[in-house]
Amino acid sequence: MASTSSLEEMQASMANMEKLLKKIEENLRPNEVAHKKRDDGMKVDARVRVNIITVADIDTLKEEFNCELALTIKWKEPSIRGLKADEIDWSEHWEPRIYFFNAVSIDKYEVKHRKGLKSLYDDETDPIPDAQLSIRMRGTFKSDMKLNDFPFDYQNLTIKLMSDWPKKVIEFSKDMTQKDSVRTDTVKGDQEWELMKHVDAAPVEEKKMSSGAVNTYPLYNITVNVKRKPSYYMWNVALIMFLITPLAFTSFAVDREAPEDRLSVTLTLLLTAVAFKFFVSQSLPNKSYQTLLDYYVLWCMVFLCLVVVQNAAVSAFYDGPSARIFDIVCMAVFGGTSVLVNIVFIAQSYIKWRTVGHQMQEATNKYNDLCNQISSRKGRGDRYMLSPIEGARVQEECLPLQGQS
Repeated sequence: MASTSSLEEMQASMANMEKLLKKIEENLRPNEVAHKKRDDGMKVDARVRVNIITVADIDTLKEEFNCELALTIKWKEPSIRGLKADEIDWSEHWEPRIYFFNAVSIDKYEVKHRKGLKSLYDDETDPIPDAQLSIRMRGTFKSDMKLNDFPFDYQNLTIKLMSDWPKKVIEFSKDMTQKDSVRTDTVKGDQEWELMKHVDAAPVEEKKMSSGAVNTYPLYNITVNVKRKPSYYMWNVALIMFLITPLAFTSFAVDREAPEDRLSVTLTLLLTAVAFKFFVSQSLPNKSYQTLLDYYVLWCMVFLCLVVVQNAAVSAFYDGPSARIFDIVCMAVFGGTSVLVNIVFIAQSYIKWRTVGHQMQEATNKYNDLCNQISSRKGRGDRYMLSPIEGARVQEECLPLQGQS
């Protein structure tokens, strides 16, 4: 009887434990939101417009940046037709379910809904109103940085906009009624970076995941460009290395009979070069390639190593007139090579600087042409260029009205 009682107590205890674990699991589980599907089953063309308010804290090492932006997304919404703005309960209507795919953290997020224009045209042939979602947010974003030309590089700072709905439900496009914009007067960190006066915003093709996912999801990239100001690294790294390497020639003024004195000069300079290489590497993320500045610093280190080897060799294998001749030949070879390498580095730096400036100017001109196109379209009274998705929707919705007339 005693064993039976203890067994029942153990079973009751295990049952209570199971209930407790289920309760803990329910508390830890995130709240699931039932998203409303579209009643008409039509594919949505979500038109996106962005205003970049601030760009700050561009961290090359972490490959992150901070950005505040205002985003407007419009789409044709038949379910709000005939309703006044104050009569619409937006929680009862379809949502594009927007999120920022490459956001590391979000510090501010404000969302507003409103009813937009009643029609695409002034003659009201399309009675489908716009639903408008406005998002004001500030966050930190991950962005892959290309540093081959460092410190004469520019970076594409990209914000990736995505929807939880698959592409068969929604597709992004640029809003051709308003220009995308960027405020260059609010950029923080302008001592190192120059924010360009253009925005590149467009939908991108996202392939299916390699895991074999059935659906693909729409992706919209919003990119601003920043150009690095190279003066800090050129004055504090390149110039110092340019001055250090010729000092290795002072070792030739030391008597060949005192190799320890010669080596002390060149080895001290070599350790200084190593310290500068360490400084440069601390400013950049771990990359499998060398930057332009890396190549120059490495060359300086190789040059100093060669001088160290020469100092040791001349003491070990040469004496008398042959040692002097060997010193003179080495000085001539080292000097000519050093001058040539520095000329090449200066030329490469100038070419990179001019190339980046030209690329940024081309991007700005392309952006200005698009803005002029949007302005001219608004001047003609056009709402926006119909996409194939909206064209099919307008045709389907307007056929019953034409039949009634």
